[in-house]
Amino acid sequence: MSLAVYVLSLLVGGAVGLVSGLLGIGGGLLMVPFLYRLMGSSGWSGLDVPLEYQAALAHATSLAVIVPAAVSGLIEFRRHGVVSWSLVVPIGASAAVAALFGAQVAMALPTPVLKLAFGIFLIATGARFLGEKRGAGGEEGGEQVIAVRWRTALVGGALVGFLSALLGVGGGLVAIPILIRWVKVDLRRVVPTSVGIIVFAATAGVLSYVVAGARIEALPAGSLGFVYLPAALAMMPGAVLMAPLGARWNQRLSGGTLRLVLAIALLAIGLQLVWENGTALMEGAQ
Repeated sequence: MSLAVYVLSLLVGGAVGLVSGLLGIGGGLLMVPFLYRLMGSSGWSGLDVPLEYQAALAHATSLAVIVPAAVSGLIEFRRHGVVSWSLVVPIGASAAVAALFGAQVAMALPTPVLKLAFGIFLIATGARFLGEKRGAGGEEGGEQVIAVRWRTALVGGALVGFLSALLGVGGGLVAIPILIRWVKVDLRRVVPTSVGIIVFAATAGVLSYVVAGARIEALPAGSLGFVYLPAALAMMPGAVLMAPLGARWNQRLSGGTLRLVLAIALLAIGLQLVWENGTALMEGAQ
């Protein structure tokens, strides 16, 4: 990678960390589209990645950056005492197991299909952000709430982990609605607890991608399995340093404006991915 690409990767990592800590969504929504361009634009990036491996390499590299960013944010949240560990452990364990399967499915799908699926995911997420209203969450504690938590842990955690590994995102976009609507967690604890679950899901996904790509010789130099280390290491400092700032902002500020800006960006990127890859798939079918 050139110096300009390294600098751009560092800036993207900083944005990822800030969004991860503030909204608890892991940051993959920003990283994966950037990595798609990085892996698929040899003239710009200097990388020569076979088409069939581009999406898997992007998703695995995204997860590799999400892990330390989420850990950094989780440490900051722990200082405030707002992490519901009784939820993080069971849901996170279920997410980790499902993430192993999600990575395997991702590697079996053609790259255009994965990119199309990710584009649809971005559009759905952006639309949800535009229409989302802050509601009241449930109260923390109580025997009835604890019973609900355990019943939903396996199903909810499995969904979080599978989508996390499949799409290269942290899984917070799935975890947050589950925590609010199914488990009725106090709103102040939703994002911190989501970040804890992300640590489990993303770590398992990374390990699965590393093992699966260990013997593939066509991957670019510097790859650890499907994780492209130069890009991951370039993004990590910004992600780790900015995640605590986002976590502090989460405890002090309303994220309404950021959610609006992020929603518009996600819709634009998602529509572009759907158009490009949907067209490619239709042309290939003819």
